[in-house]
Amino acid sequence: MKKESIGLIGFGAIGQDIYRKISRNFIYGYKVVGVFSEDINEMNLIPTLKCQTLPELLKKKPKLIIEAASVNAVKEYAEIILKNKIDFLCLSVCSFADKIFFKRICKLNKKIKSKIYISTGAIAGLDAISAAALSKELQSVQLIQRKPPLALLERKTAASLKKPKILSNKTARKTCLNFPSNSNIAGTLSICGIGFDKTKVIIIVDPKIKKNIAEINAFGKFGKLKIILENNPSSNPKTSRLTSMSVLESLNKRKKYFLCPF
Repeated sequence: MKKESIGLIGFGAIGQDIYRKISRNFIYGYKVVGVFSEDINEMNLIPTLKCQTLPELLKKKPKLIIEAASVNAVKEYAEIILKNKIDFLCLSVCSFADKIFFKRICKLNKKIKSKIYISTGAIAGLDAISAAALSKELQSVQLIQRKPPLALLERKTAASLKKPKILSNKTARKTCLNFPSNSNIAGTLSICGIGFDKTKVIIIVDPKIKKNIAEINAFGKFGKLKIILENNPSSNPKTSRLTSMSVLESLNKRKKYFLCPF
């Protein structure tokens, strides 16, 4: 069976882990044909895979492009990719907290056949959240993110912190706009649930922990849901190891059904 071609945008901790897992056949049926990153020439990667621009990556004719870069990358490249009839898997879900961008993507999604995928990222329980939201039985959703100092603060400030501190207690929309590299799970939870403006998010920086802890509390006519994940960070303290694993799960399911609820 011929392997489906994949392109990557971003080659940091998560991008590299996704590349390694696909290249080592953790999941069968896919191959990486190109990687686009601003610093790609500095990376230890096969020269034929290196792409310095998006057009260069598009010339590789991938069937799917995975974004593992940033909110800015999603806003700059998502529409171009979709219009080129290429499916798009987005990790920087905070991008959709921008109302104008979200509306453009929704409008475009109705006109094209290309699909947008959002992996579960570093959280669980989205099946129950989505089911309750679809049935109009989800009334409230709260996310409490607790992270070690280096995941949220500059090194000097992080070193001086002696006790837990609440950095933010706002809606998911404001959280995603203020912490675009740290709160993609808030974006995913919002899209699958009751939206960016109704989902509440508390961000706590805690010098006593080494893991990225996410606690989800949901309530509605269906009952109550509480999930706590203690995620080990990747080589980038802002992101969890589970993130790249969730991409493989999305790839495994992608041929079966459309993941993104736009």
